[in-house]
Amino acid sequence: MASSREQQLSEALFAVYDVVARTDEALAPALREYGITATTAHVLWAIDPDEPAPSMRTVARLTHCTPQNVTFICHQLEARGLVERRTSPSDKRQRVIELTARGRTARESIVALVSTDSPLADTPSRDLDAITGLLTAQPHPTPQGTTRADAQVPPDERRTR
Repeated sequence: MASSREQQLSEALFAVYDVVARTDEALAPALREYGITATTAHVLWAIDPDEPAPSMRTVARLTHCTPQNVTFICHQLEARGLVERRTSPSDKRQRVIELTARGRTARESIVALVSTDSPLADTPSRDLDAITGLLTAQPHPTPQGTTRADAQVPPDERRTR
C-alpha cells in the first residue's frame, strides 16, 4: 500500500503527464501540417525568434536532449526548411540555430495552438505563475541521476514565450 506522500506524488505526476499529453493532442494539427513530432516541435519552440540564435548546446539544455539528439532533430528541421544552422558570430567553434521564415510561421502556429487549445489555456495568470514557480523551482537531475543546482537551466535561458 502506497503512503499518503507516494499517493500525492503519483497524482501530481499523473496530472503533469496528462497536461503534456493533452497539449500534444492540441498540437496535432500543426505537427501534421509541418511534418514534425512533438519532440521536434519542442526544439522549434525553444528557439525564440526575438532573441539571438541559441547554440546547439543551449537548445540541448533547454529541451533536456543530448547534443547528438539535437543535431538529429535539427537535420529534420532543416530538411523541412524550418531552421538553418550557422557558425556562431561570437564563437566560431559553436553552431547556432536560426528559424527560417517558414520556421517562424510554424513556431507561431504551435504557440497559438498551445495558447488557445492546451489544458492550461484558460488558467488565470496568477495560477500559471504558481504552476511555473513550482515546476521550475526543482533542481534538474544530471545524466548520472544526481541533483545539482548547476544542472538547472539558468533563468535567462528558460523559454518564456
